[in-house]
Amino acid sequence: MKKSLFFLLLWFPVLLQAQGTGDFLNSFEEFERLMNQEFIAFKDSADAIFAKALEEQWKEFQAFTNPAPVKPNPQTPPVVNTPPETPPTPIEIPIKEIIPPQRQEPEPPQQTDEDRSQAPSDNRPLPHQKTIHLWNSVYKIPYDISLEQLKLTNTQEKTIADFWRSLSNTNYQPVINAMEEIVTRCELSDYGLALLCHEYAKSVWTNNTQESKNQTAVLFVFLLNQLSLDAKIARTSQGLEAILHSLQEVYAIAGMEINRKNYYFLFTPYSPLGGIYTYEVNRSEKTTGLDFNIYKPLNIGGALVKKELPVQRLDKTVTLTFSENAIAYYKDHPQVEPGVYADAAVSDVFRSSFMNQFGPLLAGKTEYEAVDILLNFMHYAFEYKTDGDQYGYEKWNFCEENLYYPYNDCEDRAFLFSRLVRELLHLEVALVQYSNHFSTAVHFTTPVSGSYFTIDGKRFTVCDPTYIGAMIGMNPEQYKIEKAEIVKLKKY
Repeated sequence: MKKSLFFLLLWFPVLLQAQGTGDFLNSFEEFERLMNQEFIAFKDSADAIFAKALEEQWKEFQAFTNPAPVKPNPQTPPVVNTPPETPPTPIEIPIKEIIPPQRQEPEPPQQTDEDRSQAPSDNRPLPHQKTIHLWNSVYKIPYDISLEQLKLTNTQEKTIADFWRSLSNTNYQPVINAMEEIVTRCELSDYGLALLCHEYAKSVWTNNTQESKNQTAVLFVFLLNQLSLDAKIARTSQGLEAILHSLQEVYAIAGMEINRKNYYFLFTPYSPLGGIYTYEVNRSEKTTGLDFNIYKPLNIGGALVKKELPVQRLDKTVTLTFSENAIAYYKDHPQVEPGVYADAAVSDVFRSSFMNQFGPLLAGKTEYEAVDILLNFMHYAFEYKTDGDQYGYEKWNFCEENLYYPYNDCEDRAFLFSRLVRELLHLEVALVQYSNHFSTAVHFTTPVSGSYFTIDGKRFTVCDPTYIGAMIGMNPEQYKIEKAEIVKLKKY
């Protein structure tokens, strides 16, 4: 294609010299038409090659499910009945494993000459739109009405390949453009983009037949692939489903390993049983796995809610603010690696509220005094209840969700405490994972007494947000000798 475009670009000025001034518009229109044809041919060729690969016999894979890394938490939190009169004795706790921090936000890819030559020039506007309701908001996305006429009559490889070809012949580029614009404007994570694609695909065929569900799955994967996300079509005993490659481990959801990469049934409402058939080839080498990290604060609006919480150590209160739409965004988020929750960017309104509310309270305090105030806040500002009792299943809260739901448990408190200490005090914090408990450890710049871990040559002292009434450095009795997994977190 690059050679053809080069030829056309050389040809255009020659054409202008050969034509009179009055013919300029016609010449330009002819040039544009040829350029459009070149782009369409290139775009179609990628899907044509992939559709041909889909016709090959699919391979059988077996599904797996990752259990959550921490078993259900204790029904009641540990409590210090009699506060000690002296600081706890320094005891080094053994480490089972150190898990590196979550990946940093990737740099935007540099656009190459080839990428620029492939930029869509055939972008016919679509007169129809789909209205997508997500996160208490409404999104308008262009819609090619010819999609409604497409039929997937069975789930055989050849039929699916033909359906893919039919999808590639629709005017889908305005849909892709609209989704990319929403992602940029709203600062959505990859999961937010995937959910947007899924809701759009579901809106096309709505009669709830298995045929419609199969068509939805293929369209969903088609859109994800056009957006450079790595997803595949899988055939189960019940029909076709989408499987998405994730850069992080996903828990309690069925998945499969393909070419040493894990793909998950993130949007499948049942657990696939028996053999599952799919293909190994990708539509493009540029597709990437779904990254669950939330690198930027969500910008999805919503009503603001204020919640007053006690700071018992100082006999004061703070009023923290969160967005209802952010809560809706997090509500059904799959359970992934703990570092994703602790490092997720929080909304501007929430961050501003805790910085403005806690900042004056901590001003002039030593590191020890400031951390002690925040630790005591976590002990008494929230009511404890396990996820099983509150939700009926294991759900880890993003930081802001602790303000919305009436209860939280140990991992939720660990995520929020780690955020407050890192943002307000700029101290390093690590998550501490036991067999059925989450805690944290803080690296103080001056020595602090108590139980500690040695991480990268630095002493991180235990600060347990769920050990009610505990001092810095105190560890519940049952975890004093258990080896812990350490999750390193982003620095602020």
